[in-house]
Parts: sequence; structure tokens; C-alpha cells
Amino acid sequence: MAAAPSKDSKESNVTPISEARPRSKKLLLVLAGGVLLCAGGGGAAWWMMQSQPHAPQAAKPQPPAPPVFLELETFTVNLAGDRILQTTISLQVKESGDADQLKLYLPQVKSRLLLLLSAKTVDELQTAGGKEGLAGEIAAALRQPYEKNLPPPTISGVFLTSFVIQ
Repeated sequence: MAAAPSKDSKESNVTPISEARPRSKKLLLVLAGGVLLCAGGGGAAWWMMQSQPHAPQAAKPQPPAPPVFLELETFTVNLAGDRILQTTISLQVKESGDADQLKLYLPQVKSRLLLLLSAKTVDELQTAGGKEGLAGEIAAALRQPYEKNLPPPTISGVFLTSFVIQ
């Protein structure tokens, strides 16, 4: 009933091997090229990562150290003339060792401040510029060495936290 396929129909459906090979060679070359390209890119990325492992870590800045303040007790002095100055002073120092040094030599610190403050007049201290000048003079006076071989403390700021002239 069913007729046997003829030889001609079998031969027309089958592609000879000689015709299929050129297509396989092209596909093989494209795949090999893709693999080599990926391997080369991966190798280059690995080499770049290995050659600079510490560059991002060096770029991180260190956070600044917290400020160290030393608040002195309130000073009440007679100004040059007939007036009285009552002020509270806070000192900003570089590190806690500087604050410890100032505490150790506190009688000298107080003496320097009292001599400096009592020499001022009301006219010198009433303006903002006069108060800023006073802060600079206080810093200069307290930066002087307290003993011959002792390095002076590093004072980075003088703040007048209370200032009343009567």
C-alpha cells in the first residue's frame, strides 16, 4: 500500500557532508573568537585590579580629631580706670596633653591673664575688634613656655564665653 520511497527522494533530502563543512568552520571561528575575546577581557580586568589594589584606600581622608577645650573659671578684674571686667574664657588646644599642661601650670596661666586684662581700658574692649585683639593677645601670652625645657602648649583658639564691663 504505501509505496517505498524511491532512491531519488532520499538523495534530495540529504545534504552531502562536503557542503555542510564551510558553515561549521565559520561558526567554529566565530565561537572561538568570542571565547578568546572574553578571556582576553577578563584577563585584562584581573591584571588592572591586581596592579592597583591600594589606590581607593589611600583616597579616604581621615576624620578630624575632636576638639579639646579647657574652660577657665570666671575672671573679675579692675580695668585701667574706674571699671570692672568680668569674663569667662575657653581655650581650644590641639590635644589633651596641652590641656593637661595648662591645668598643671594654672597659677601661671591665671597670673598672665590677670596682668593682661587689668592693663586694658574700657575703650579698648568695647568694640568687636578690641575683643578679637584681646583674644589674640591672650593666645600669645599663654603660648609662652612655662619652664625652660618644656615646649609651649598649642592653643588654636581663645573664646570669650562671657564678657561684662561694669
